Amino acid sequence: MRKYLVLSAIGVCLLMLLPGTTALAAGGSTYYAGMNSQGQKLLFSVDRTASGPKFDPFFTTMVDHCPATGTTFTIEFSFIGFQIPIKNGKFRLSLNDLSDRFSWSGTVAPKKAFGPESFDLAAFDSQKGLQDCATGTVPWTAQALVPAAATATAPRISYIFRITKAADGSVHYSITH
Repeated sequence: MRKYLVLSAIGVCLLMLLPGTTALAAGGSTYYAGMNSQGQKLLFSVDRTASGPKFDPFFTTMVDHCPATGTTFTIEFSFIGFQIPIKNGKFRLSLNDLSDRFSWSGTVAPKKAFGPESFDLAAFDSQKGLQDCATGTVPWTAQALVPAAATATAPRISYIFRITKAADGSVHYSITH
């Protein structure tokens, strides 16, 4: 009797989990891993939501160059809490601050995605003049990952910009060196 009770309880648990798993798979996300023309990695997902597909960035990395000083550095942008609407297969994420400008846009298809990204940073040179440390327009491409594929690993970087979008819509930045 106890054996049947245990089997019944396991069966009920499995039935309760199955619709949730199916619903998650039906709603779900597709993960895209790729690289930009500088050879730097990026990772994002396209989340299927009730209000339509959303671009959900995880990280992207670029090489920035300061023309007056000749300084070159690798910078990673990691994101938390962003879901950018995808309309007609296209998305655009633009962030402007007092000293910098970030842009990541693209076109998403079921198995691949592509587009441009860029970053500009106002910085002083050795003569106290300003210079635009910039990546220029950097083309990128990404492939949809199959469920069994390993996810991309974060590359070696010089700076990490962590960008978080709060529930009230405000955007917060933190920089780590």
